[in-house]
Parts: sequence; C-alpha cells; structure tokens
Amino acid sequence: MPDRPQTNLQLWNELRASGYSDADVARIKAAHDFAAPLYAGWFRASGKPFIAHLIGTAGVLAAVRARTPVVVAGLCHAIYAQGELPAATARSVRQMRAAARRSLGDEAEELIVRYDALEWAAHTLPALRDRLGGLSAVDRDVVLVRLANELDDHLDLAALYCKNADARRRQIGAGLGLAVEIARDLGHSDLADRLEQAFSATLGADVPASLRTTRAASFRVTPTPWWRRRAAWVRRMVGGAARRGAALMAGRR
Repeated sequence: MPDRPQTNLQLWNELRASGYSDADVARIKAAHDFAAPLYAGWFRASGKPFIAHLIGTAGVLAAVRARTPVVVAGLCHAIYAQGELPAATARSVRQMRAAARRSLGDEAEELIVRYDALEWAAHTLPALRDRLGGLSAVDRDVVLVRLANELDDHLDLAALYCKNADARRRQIGAGLGLAVEIARDLGHSDLADRLEQAFSATLGADVPASLRTTRAASFRVTPTPWWRRRAAWVRRMVGGAARRGAALMAGRR
C-alpha cells in the first residue's frame, strides 16, 4: 500500500494511477468540492488541516480499491459530525442531507449516516469484531471507512502531536489495536499491516511536549473578517496616497 495522498491533486493522481475511470475521479472531485468549504479553517487536534485528513482517508480507500461510493464516503465521512454546518434544526438537517445526496449520491450519503451511527471506541471493538461476520455488505463498507480514518489519524505519528497524546497512545493497548485484526477479518491484509505499523510506531516513538498542540480534539481557527481585511487595505491605500502627496508637495518647494 503506497503512502496516502494529503492534497486533492495527489488524490486525483493516485485514483487515475489505480485505474479509477475519469468519470469516477470526477465524481470524487465533486465530493471534495462539496466538503472542502465546510472545513475552511478547521484542523485536527494534531494541527493537521482537516481537509488533508479527509483526503488521506479517501486515499487509503483508493489504495485498497474500494468502490467509488465508498471512496466518496471516506472523503466526506465527517460532514455531519464536524465542520461549518448550519444550526441543527429538523429543516436544516433535511436540507443538508438533500444537498449531500445531490452532490455525493444516495449510496455514499447513506454510508456517511451509518458511519456516524457506528460505535467505534477501544471498548466497543471486541463486540464489533464478534459480529463482523453477520454484518451486511453496506455495514462492512462502513467499517472499512472507519479503518481508513484510523490509519490516516495514526500515520506520521499524528496522535503524538496532540495535547492528549499519552491518552491516545493508551487507547491502542486498551482495544484500539484490535482494528488490525478487524482489517484482516475484512480481507484487507495490506491495510491491516499498515495499521499495525502505524500503531507500533505510535507506541514506540515520542514527540517533545513543545511540539504538541494545546488541543485534544479538532478545532477551528477563525479567519480575519473580510471587513477588517478591507479596512486594513483602505488604510494602506490612504497612507500610500498621503505619502505620495507629501512627496509631491516637497518636490514643488
């Protein structure tokens, strides 16, 4: 399994090299264009841009040749959980789901809803593995998306750059490491190997506290409001005009 992409262009190139059709790549690009505005200014707890995490998750799924709706779901798996969403009302939820279905397709949108409903924590993975054989094909795809998310979250020692790095490391031994066996049970041995390597690296490495963020969960950095940027531009323009006027008057003396 190659290293996963972290930019949209890297993802398009990986998809094309992996044999996805131009129509499939265009569909995945449309999903990216739908999700990206929802994550402007959003970062993972490690400080990694959130959109890079979404792209990385889709890239992992592309590497195991997941079906296009599954890759789309991986790219947009957090649209209902995080990001710049409208205030939650019954009407806004209906509108958001309708917009997602138009942009992502019904199957991908349903996978995302099921992804949100899946109980995934160190203490729930043993029970999930026990019932894995009885899951429908759709729910097995949901688990695959979750595994891809987990791999992207642990590559590059990302967990160690968070405020709660020690707690995240303990989760691996407390049950999260079972994700490796779940990947094998699904028939994805390459994914299982990469998860095992990522978990092992996380357990064996250390990151100085000075490099960790002050965040334990995803966060948003609020951009400067447009009117403040506009005011700064006006001040620069006025100041420049005043300086030019002063220089001109000095030249006439």
